[in-house]
Amino acid sequence: MNKIKWTNEIRCLTTIGGWCTALFIISFGALANVESGKAIYDKQCALCHEGNLPEAPRRAGLKKYSAERVVEALSTGVMSTQGIQLSKQDMENVALFLTGKAVSKAKTHQVDYCEADLQLGHQSVENWNGWGGNKQNSRYVTNVGNLNKMHANKLTLEWVYAFPDTTRMRSQPIIIVSTIFMGSQEGKVYAIDADSGCTHWTFSAEAEVRGGIYAEFDKNGVLDNLLFGDFKANAYSINAKNGQVNWKTQISNHPQASITGSVTAHNNLVYVPLSSLEVISAARENYACCSFRGAVVAVNIKTGEKVWEQFTTEPPKPTYENAQGIMQQGPSGAPIWSRPTVDHKRNLLYVTTGQNYSTPATHTSDAVIAMSLLTGELVWVAQLTKNDAWNGGCVRQNSNCPKENGPDFDSGTGAILVETEQRGIVLAGQKSGNIFALDADNGGEVLWKRRVGSGGTMGGVHWGMSASDSMVFAGVSDLPTNNPYIEGAPHPGVAAIDIVSGEFVWQRVLDNTCDKDDKFACYPGISAAVTATKDLVFAGGLDGKLHIFDSQNGTQLWTFDTRKSFKSLNKVSANGGSIEADGALVHDGDLFITSGYDKWGEIPGNVLLKFRVNME
Repeated sequence: MNKIKWTNEIRCLTTIGGWCTALFIISFGALANVESGKAIYDKQCALCHEGNLPEAPRRAGLKKYSAERVVEALSTGVMSTQGIQLSKQDMENVALFLTGKAVSKAKTHQVDYCEADLQLGHQSVENWNGWGGNKQNSRYVTNVGNLNKMHANKLTLEWVYAFPDTTRMRSQPIIIVSTIFMGSQEGKVYAIDADSGCTHWTFSAEAEVRGGIYAEFDKNGVLDNLLFGDFKANAYSINAKNGQVNWKTQISNHPQASITGSVTAHNNLVYVPLSSLEVISAARENYACCSFRGAVVAVNIKTGEKVWEQFTTEPPKPTYENAQGIMQQGPSGAPIWSRPTVDHKRNLLYVTTGQNYSTPATHTSDAVIAMSLLTGELVWVAQLTKNDAWNGGCVRQNSNCPKENGPDFDSGTGAILVETEQRGIVLAGQKSGNIFALDADNGGEVLWKRRVGSGGTMGGVHWGMSASDSMVFAGVSDLPTNNPYIEGAPHPGVAAIDIVSGEFVWQRVLDNTCDKDDKFACYPGISAAVTATKDLVFAGGLDGKLHIFDSQNGTQLWTFDTRKSFKSLNKVSANGGSIEADGALVHDGDLFITSGYDKWGEIPGNVLLKFRVNME
């Protein structure tokens, strides 16, 4: 932390109100900066960050940020619309107030680089590539080594890698032979040796890299390039050997467009999904909600040049004035939070969408959309929930809330394609608590619908399911909220459903295991994506616990609590927290999981953990 120079000092010699437990010295000038930062925070930030908007990290979580990260968020990052009127000094004052640290001009983190060169893997070896492990998004692994039902309880922690200046882990690690590639909140992409945990190289993107990396192989099947997007809606291709940029493309010029979902590729096209945080900006009644439209943009895999673009709604038009006299516009929203799914047999690309942000609601929100791989032309739309328009204004019921007012049942899980003897089946989960099976050969007709949870704003199925050729496994969050559309009792845990019949094979409901006041420290809901093998299902909880279940009957075989401090290989302060968004990576007997998630009031953290079966 930078020491603040001073001329006139205030000394605190005793503990007063729990704030001062040791001697400290601060200048009157710095104190004025803190007060200025507090005033700006109270006026422009507190409405959301003091608990009124669940999406926004609480102030206690922001305190763990570096001052540089706060400034980056306000200037070019996720809070740039809130920071547009602020000077650089204003931003630094806000950072000083929130973190207690001044902006440093020096980089202090030293990277432990590998001595050996990165060995490029081959496509013929089973790798985990992209968010779902393969183009079908199945998150199902066959290359498990000795990590099976007999040995699951012999897993031991082998190493911990900590990410600097980070409180949220959400980029799905991928593995190509012996190298892990993943993004980070700090905007870096890492190439990490899976055996030793040393770092081959890092690449700095413009903003947070949220999704999973997608590996591109050359004509000989050798690893060539890495494809991904960042939070400022840039798409990248970088060299897998050294992290050097091949191309970078701005995918959208909407000021609040972002890339949360992962990219995928087929033949010569990269498919980039677009989402947005305009849903949060709408919490301000003076905001003209809303103009963002979800989309898929296809770019040339070699050049990054845009080939086609398909939006999920028609262009917005003025609709009505809210109570503040601000003209609303719509339709909008229907973002794509997840990774598109490739169906090369039918030449289709499947995407799942979220709710509309403003009135009117459209038939393309909360839906599975099939579009042409070649042109982006819409082939069919299967809407899972009708009339869903919702934004941050609905939390406090301000006049930016759409007339529909919910139910806020996004489909944040990527669709899974499974081929059965009878037909192709597209599986989709939703925050409503339902799983849907759609007929890929009959225009997305609903084959069955199965409720696995009560649903809600943070309920139901969130980030990803896994499927074998006979069963689909879904994590169920069901964190209790005030959503009036909740149905039945919560079922936090994991459910296994027969793919053909839609009947339960088993359901494991997890219990709270502690008596802490913090609901996220105790709540066992599974919001993160799950991963499965023939024997096992891997699921990480909001409470930070990583579970392994028997895939055939749901018996709990092993649990590890990641919510603790660790000693990291790279000598960065390391803490686990909630497990959210991305899920377990299983590869040739090894198990990797990230831990820490500072949004929605969840438990911050910054670690990648590696486990290995101990046969001794």
